[in-house]
Amino acid sequence: MSKPIQVLLTDDSPTMLQVLTRLLSAQPDVSVVGTARDGEEAVALARSLKPDVITLDVQMPGMDGLGATERIMAETPCRILMVSGAPDTDLSFRALQAGALEVIAKPQGAPEDVARFGVRLLSAIRLLAEVPLVTQRNEGRSTAPTLTPGTRVAGFGLVASIGGPTALASLLWLLPRSLPYPLFIAQHITPGFTVGLHRWLSSLSPLPVEIARASEMPKPGTVYLAPDSHHLRVGMQGEFVIERASGSTFPSGDLLLASMSRAFGAQAGGAVLSGMGEEGAVGLNAIRRAGGLTFAQDPETCLVAGMPEAALRNKATEHRVSPEALATVLRALEGVPPAPPSPQGM
Repeated sequence: MSKPIQVLLTDDSPTMLQVLTRLLSAQPDVSVVGTARDGEEAVALARSLKPDVITLDVQMPGMDGLGATERIMAETPCRILMVSGAPDTDLSFRALQAGALEVIAKPQGAPEDVARFGVRLLSAIRLLAEVPLVTQRNEGRSTAPTLTPGTRVAGFGLVASIGGPTALASLLWLLPRSLPYPLFIAQHITPGFTVGLHRWLSSLSPLPVEIARASEMPKPGTVYLAPDSHHLRVGMQGEFVIERASGSTFPSGDLLLASMSRAFGAQAGGAVLSGMGEEGAVGLNAIRRAGGLTFAQDPETCLVAGMPEAALRNKATEHRVSPEALATVLRALEGVPPAPPSPQGM
């Protein structure tokens, strides 16, 4: 039997710590090696215990989860799972930018909510324990591929999961407000956190960031997110198609990119960024087969390299780029001019 996952739990509620300790300790593959009541205590225990995974409450008295994340990643890097009671704020995403891997919502207090939270927490801990521990991120010096002058796209899709918010932040703030085509983002996210992601990206991006609405036509120079717990696709007339998500992975990057390949053909563009698993490779391949532009984040610059590696392995693209190099590509692309009006009387 492999060694149990060593977990440090942090929460300012003694009752919550007791409940979670009992729940996790009942699992043969998990060992709770310590509990902390605030950020300062979590930093000290991280240093002495060196656990595999740390859960951090986002909002705590004294040093909050963001401050604790910054200290831990600077002193004793560890896989950090943020637990937020206020998913509509940007604090969790600032912690992700500081090095945390994932964020999940706290229970509302009812016993059944706590039980469901325990299941989600256990699943997230097991998932993060499989993520290679990155102690220093490579900023990447990859060169942007040379494009044929006048290369046009009708839209560009970005797919990301764990580590994606950091990559998106590095990319979006380098783009001009005058970008002549829309950007579509499929960032895997826990239900309830889309509003917080929207607010955080809006604070970083020169481009307006919006949550897509069904049947809406996308505007050039605008970044679009899928609505909470929904998939986002592009219809054959270029309009947004929104559908309720099922399963555990949403919004789907494969659905978004494949729909773009059908709607835009050779004028579709897409990139797969940091994330675990293989999501996005199938959709990116569809864009490549349609003659569009495809890219994968350079695995050396990823917090988690699984998704870009899958895209490269499956020949969905030949181009590996850092977020900064991808921004150079996006700045060089031109938009598709609007169709001329139909002649009157025809």
